[in-house]
Amino acid sequence: LRQAAYGVGTTRWGAIVHVILPAAISGITGGVMLALGRAMGETMAVTMLIGNSNNFSLSLLAPANTISSMLANQFGEADGLQVSALMYAALVLMLLTLVVNLLAQVIVRRLSLKY
Repeated sequence: LRQAAYGVGTTRWGAIVHVILPAAISGITGGVMLALGRAMGETMAVTMLIGNSNNFSLSLLAPANTISSMLANQFGEADGLQVSALMYAALVLMLLTLVVNLLAQVIVRRLSLKY
């Protein structure tokens, strides 16, 4: 595609903006969405990074907790009703990951129909 764009007389930046990026946008978007799905499932790295705190705060810089880190930290000592709550949290995490993956497939399929 790049050589064909050069052949019809476009400049380097014209080839990048009008030919290469539109042809590659579905792959770029798919990579970003897969990275988002992986980041949602990462457990211990995220737990150590964000501070591992169960307190709710409106500040974006305050220590926090994610669903996956909550599951990893509390499932070992849980019993009774807490196990049920953690299973529900795991179901919510699975559904969120499924939605992200399905959305990524729809976006990639829609963007790749052009080329």
